[in-house]
Amino acid sequence: MCTSVKNPLMHGSNRSHLARCLVLCTAFILAGCGGSSSDNNPGNGAANLAPGQDDEPVPENTRFNTATNFSVTREPGPRLPEPEEILELTDVEFNRGLPAAVLQTPDGLDTSINQPPFFENLQNLEVLAGDTIEVVYQPQDPDGELPGMFPEKLPQGAQFVDNFDGSKTFTWQPLQMDVGINRFTVTAVDAADQRYRSSQSILIKVVLPEDSSTIPNVAPMLDTILAHTVRVNDPVVFELKGIDLNGTVPTIEIPDLPAMASVEQDPRFNEIYVLKVVPTTVGEFTIDVLVRDSVDPGLFVTEQVSFNVLAPSAFDRPGTALRALAQNRDIDIGFAALQSFYHRPDGALYADTAAREFSIVTPENSMKMDHINPQPGRYQFAATDNLVSFARQYGMRIHGHPLIWYRQLPAWVEATQPQDREGLMRDYITNIMSRYQSDITLWDVVNEPLSDNGGFRDSVWFEAMGERYIDLALQQARRVDPSATLLINEFDIAFAGPKFDALLQLVDNLQARQIPLDGIGFQLHLFADFDQFDELASHFAAIAARGLDIYITELDVSLSANTTLSTQADVYQQIATICLQQSRCRALQMWGLTDQYSFRSNFDPLPFDRAYQAKPAYRALQQALENSR
Repeated sequence: MCTSVKNPLMHGSNRSHLARCLVLCTAFILAGCGGSSSDNNPGNGAANLAPGQDDEPVPENTRFNTATNFSVTREPGPRLPEPEEILELTDVEFNRGLPAAVLQTPDGLDTSINQPPFFENLQNLEVLAGDTIEVVYQPQDPDGELPGMFPEKLPQGAQFVDNFDGSKTFTWQPLQMDVGINRFTVTAVDAADQRYRSSQSILIKVVLPEDSSTIPNVAPMLDTILAHTVRVNDPVVFELKGIDLNGTVPTIEIPDLPAMASVEQDPRFNEIYVLKVVPTTVGEFTIDVLVRDSVDPGLFVTEQVSFNVLAPSAFDRPGTALRALAQNRDIDIGFAALQSFYHRPDGALYADTAAREFSIVTPENSMKMDHINPQPGRYQFAATDNLVSFARQYGMRIHGHPLIWYRQLPAWVEATQPQDREGLMRDYITNIMSRYQSDITLWDVVNEPLSDNGGFRDSVWFEAMGERYIDLALQQARRVDPSATLLINEFDIAFAGPKFDALLQLVDNLQARQIPLDGIGFQLHLFADFDQFDELASHFAAIAARGLDIYITELDVSLSANTTLSTQADVYQQIATICLQQSRCRALQMWGLTDQYSFRSNFDPLPFDRAYQAKPAYRALQQALENSR
């Protein structure tokens, strides 16, 4: 199933994408998902078409990226809709009423003593494009404390303003780009434990008025660009995206283009212009950017991009690099790479820091199915190909992630019939592993198969095949690449509980059936007050006793109330020490490189800060690698 983008005023390129999407989806339905499984790919159900020449990336002009020592490609032809553009909410969901709140309860919290915060008096809203809505959020706590709160993501042009009485007001004037059903989520945070949270969404249905002339033509804007720190003489690129909430595409102008700079329209994105500059002196710099309305050329705004340029010596770090220390201990140390980091202003510094410090890299998002196979028979390989090129240049091992997961699935997969999914799963594993067989020999084959209560997590795969899908995925991966290292990757298995018990049972059952499995990936998204180190060591030992290797795949340590950079560093050091003392622990990988781009950036969880300065956690990792025996 394919759905259109939200914006009813699509540009020509978007209309062509939609047309291609509809053609592909029609062919997919009529042909039973594209054909039958190949002879060497046994199983029932339909198959996903293999990649073709039309999917092959093409070289990208160097004016659009920061790469200096490795090649960069881009996707051919016009862009496909991003996942958030094609996953629309429906009237059915809107009419069901307010979505249920999503509760995050930290392990060990007694809910009979501390009840969760919540919001009251909220409801779904219907509004005409051009009208303004106001919603007051007043979090409540049955225990009498005043909860905190924050919005997950503000719509363009919206505000979430503090009323200085414990409440905040959400104000928004939706326009043409917002027509459809929009989800807005605010999270209430418990005053006593910041990890105890309740996230409440409302659905806002925006419809066009009968007279579209009543909708104001507002000034365009520049999409938000974070402050960045870069290094002198490095290439710096800014992707300048003009946004017009009325649904047209503004133009971008640089009134005073710096020397040795260029600005060009992106070849795939009409709304993006790429500014590239190589700063030759240190200091703080700003560049004026004029964003001009395409309907009324006299309507424009001037905004600025800013960046701080430091000398190379500002990034010197005492001691031996983590990579060299880890090599001495016969272990890999690594990170999850931000997708297309070479399109970020600090991409050159990002790449240099990673190459110096790490020996293994995981693609953070580029191999997730909604990105790499967004439509039936259509693939997007450029981001992963570029990461392979980067890793090859710097002698890094690549950890493929993930092949089969219950999340970030393209809409067309979720719409398939259960009887078709075994063939689709097998063919997807074959298509992806075959392409990267010479470069990727370590794979998260099944990601997060278990639920918190120890059962199997509900997914399109489990719905179709039951727990047998895990066997089939591992067997297919072994069939495609007999020499690859195959993992199950899971979170919340660092401490005792039903999930870890279920993992051991799963492993025992797989081994009893002689299903190929080489190791377990431990996701360790922790807070700095984590102290269950003995349980973690015991769990490592239990996995090792079953003849499996251990990979710390996703480590970050978030700061929270009553924790400091020092306590964060201690957690990093103790985790690294436990890994080094376990002979079957093969790798220690952070989920990211710098706080600037962490998916938990609000909690500053990584060993490098936003300016690429080493935090105490970095030195703690050095000490663990130097001293743990």
